[in-house]
Amino acid sequence: MIDFPAAANSNFKRITIYIGGYYASKEPAVIKTVLGSCISVCLFENKLKFGGMNHFMLPEMREWENPAEDYNNTRYGVFAMEVLINEIIKLGGKKENLTAKIFGGGHVLSGMTSNILQVPDKNIQFAKKFLADEKIPIVSEDVGGSWPRKVFFFNTENRVLMKKLEGKTKEFSAEQEIKYSKNLQHKLEEKSDITLF
Repeated sequence: MIDFPAAANSNFKRITIYIGGYYASKEPAVIKTVLGSCISVCLFENKLKFGGMNHFMLPEMREWENPAEDYNNTRYGVFAMEVLINEIIKLGGKKENLTAKIFGGGHVLSGMTSNILQVPDKNIQFAKKFLADEKIPIVSEDVGGSWPRKVFFFNTENRVLMKKLEGKTKEFSAEQEIKYSKNLQHKLEEKSDITLF
């Protein structure tokens, strides 16, 4: 369970996003999520004073995956970033006015294949490279480490409240991500099965 901070008063719409989620609005909102190895990028339009946040799990799709068949392709950074930028532009924002804050990429998974264990670092590298390529400056970050994070983004103030999770909350967050990762890993193994004849 993610509780809202006392600072999220009635003037702020309360939005929760999960893996593959994103939200942008000109209306005051506090956008919340919990991150393990995933990344959230908060984008802020500095002239119009509004922004949004996403939550992605992996940098890019695997070769065997088809974006047209994937109901949740925004769980991949390459789509999550493009969609969030486009949402802000649709609301009247301009890319040249954007700044970014990035969070997550914690090493919270254990008992997984080496490919999955590299996910946090790949996510961090992807987010930084994508933003550099798009010329969107990173003004704040809290990435890496070995803990999950609870993040609240106040989208019209460009303000973030973040808490590092410990104890049972940390274990629950890691378990949820492991479950999701194992489902993806199982799908990968099924799709990459080769029959020799």
